[in-house]
Amino acid sequence: MRDLVRACLRLWGLTELDWRATLAVSELLTNAFEHARKEHESSVPVKVVLTRTPDGVFLCVSDPDPRLPAPVSAGEKDEGGRGLVLVKELSNGYGCSSTAHGKDVWATILHSS
Repeated sequence: MRDLVRACLRLWGLTELDWRATLAVSELLTNAFEHARKEHESSVPVKVVLTRTPDGVFLCVSDPDPRLPAPVSAGEKDEGGRGLVLVKELSNGYGCSSTAHGKDVWATILHSS
């Protein structure tokens, strides 16, 4: 997925957003796989949308879990719990919304001023 995001950014001439966008998508996908997967299932259907905007990119990860995510405070030795905090720091805005089929978690990443 990171390679696909990089390819889109390169095509759009937005390579300066590369590391922020690829890391944000990776974190959102990891959250979807980790939290939307039902017990004893090995996969979860997700949809990733990357859209060029006049000011940068909009990215969205959709999954079937209706529970909306909330940032948590991870301890120093915790292996997880930093995904949304990281997305918040990487992006210029992020959020989530319920859908008829689960939820969308999104972020916007803008050009540097």
